[in-house]
Amino acid sequence: MKKKISLIFGILLMAFLLIPNTKVFAEGTAQDYATGEEVQKLSTFLVTTGDEKDLKNYVTYSINVASDADSNNVEVIFPMTLNQKGILNCAAAFLDGNPTTSYGDFGIYSDAACTKPIDYNTYNYLAMIPQKGTYYFKFSVSDYSDEKPEDGYFFGFSSNFFSGADRTLKNNTWSLTGIEAQKPTFYKITVAKAGSLTINLDSEYSSTITLLNSSKKAISDATTYYTTDTKAVYAVGKGTYYVKVTSNSDHYRIKSTFKAITDTSGTTKAKAKKLPAGKISKGLVLASDKTGKVDWYKFTLTKSQTVNITFLGDVSSGEITLELYGNGFSGSVTDYINTVNSDRSFSVYTMGSTKLSKGTYYIKITKKTKNTSGAYSLQFN
Repeated sequence: MKKKISLIFGILLMAFLLIPNTKVFAEGTAQDYATGEEVQKLSTFLVTTGDEKDLKNYVTYSINVASDADSNNVEVIFPMTLNQKGILNCAAAFLDGNPTTSYGDFGIYSDAACTKPIDYNTYNYLAMIPQKGTYYFKFSVSDYSDEKPEDGYFFGFSSNFFSGADRTLKNNTWSLTGIEAQKPTFYKITVAKAGSLTINLDSEYSSTITLLNSSKKAISDATTYYTTDTKAVYAVGKGTYYVKVTSNSDHYRIKSTFKAITDTSGTTKAKAKKLPAGKISKGLVLASDKTGKVDWYKFTLTKSQTVNITFLGDVSSGEITLELYGNGFSGSVTDYINTVNSDRSFSVYTMGSTKLSKGTYYIKITKKTKNTSGAYSLQFN
């Protein structure tokens, strides 16, 4: 993601060269490059989804630093008010056309006197904004020549902003976050019924994801993902949840997608859900379920035959266990799923035979730990 952003602002810096360094606006002021309006206060563009089109939105200014025949060092300072913490993605350039004897510099500060600089990574053009408030942007020029320009010195400045604030996620919509690495961000999600909750995370470095309840208490394991394209899946009931993310990246994109699923299992062995041959049955092991909760299924063989069980699912926290019971054996056939896109399908074998004798068999689905959750499907052939 950083490479993509750097490329955009590399193009932007080249565009600065097109800004004329003639005196078309007052010295010591900034001019909105899009509207031509002269301003004394800067603004920026809040990036939301973080896709390629959104990242190309920014606010650009031409900055005129007034020259002073009696001073070798001149500067101009502009405030910018930001209503949340995050990362300011910005670029500043001392424009071609300024005197070759002059040198331009740029800095961001948290105080009007410009004595407290903000951490600013000039390589990636990223400025960490620790909290909401007003920040100050100083453009300064050093020129020790005898001839100073009458119309001032010119900079180009452009920026957009990545919010680091906690927020509510919209279903199936990417949201861009900019925050100090390893600082947590909390995302609120509300679902109207039971189903699977998928969290996608697009980051440059590893990230840790934890599912929390409405009181922000962990109801999943804290899982660290080392891939840049992360997918975590949980099973949740109706209610409000939070997703806690800490990342080694200073900016990343996150998306939540909810899919309603009707659990077709039986709650007791006596009420076990019948599995018709070839038909798919779906189930949920909710994050709120107690470890003693069991999903029950059954199938009946009218003759001795080979049996294949298709057991698929998505689990990002803990393990969902399957046990097969029937006709003289109990739990001797077991399997489990514990990853996203798990496929633990198997053929049933008994001692000395690849076929099961006729009769009724039961499948028991349980969660291994309190923090286990996930969605699964069963099929008997």
